[in-house]
Amino acid sequence: MIVDAHVHLPVENGCVSLQQKKERLLHEMAENRVDKCIVISDSCPQSVIGNMDECVELFKDTKQVDVVGGISPFFEFETQLEKIRNYLDQKLIVGIKLFTGHEAFYLTDERLKKVYGLAIRYHVPVLFHSGGSAMQYSDAALVSELAKEYPELKLVCCHCFYPKIEKCRALVNLKNVFFDLSSIADDTQNRLNILKMIREMADIVPERVLFGSDYACCEQRAHIEFVKELHLEKRTESLIFGVNAKRVYLL
Repeated sequence: MIVDAHVHLPVENGCVSLQQKKERLLHEMAENRVDKCIVISDSCPQSVIGNMDECVELFKDTKQVDVVGGISPFFEFETQLEKIRNYLDQKLIVGIKLFTGHEAFYLTDERLKKVYGLAIRYHVPVLFHSGGSAMQYSDAALVSELAKEYPELKLVCCHCFYPKIEKCRALVNLKNVFFDLSSIADDTQNRLNILKMIREMADIVPERVLFGSDYACCEQRAHIEFVKELHLEKRTESLIFGVNAKRVYLL
């Protein structure tokens, strides 16, 4: 089984309506033999990748797709928080996403305590953007501080701090931190070094590495091939491709 734990609605290839974007995503899954995926909504009310309400409505009757709701302290925070609570009550979302770095707030922002409390209460993970040119907002030291303050909170590090994947090493001893491989396979120039570092993580914490592609920003097939290129033991590959995501997201 393959679970792509990090996708977004496509915005190109003639996809204009939400229904077209849904159909394109389902087609991509079928092409790549992906059994299940997790669509991450945007945190702002108007977005080409869909806000939380749009993504929930679009996929609420689609068994092979689950939704993570994005939230931001900058956009109708209390309203969005209440929506997340209601969606969690109805089991219509499986996680909460923070776009740290894309938006200028830190993981340790006091306002986010309400988000972390909700996630713990409903046993869902909090995903956060890492890497890129503004990684100070989700630096490994902040992740460590947060993981220790909330040991019951499941934290998913999206993109593994790419391009500084070595930062993940500081977090492997924290059992509530998970590593999402989304977007890292698109770097062909540094591929061997990236493969080496991810293989090291898969050896140390195989139960905490999650397959994700960041489709449609990145290629789903390229990320599947990346995992296969790690040449892992069958059990470890199975954990990364789907077992871990099912456990973390309670699928």
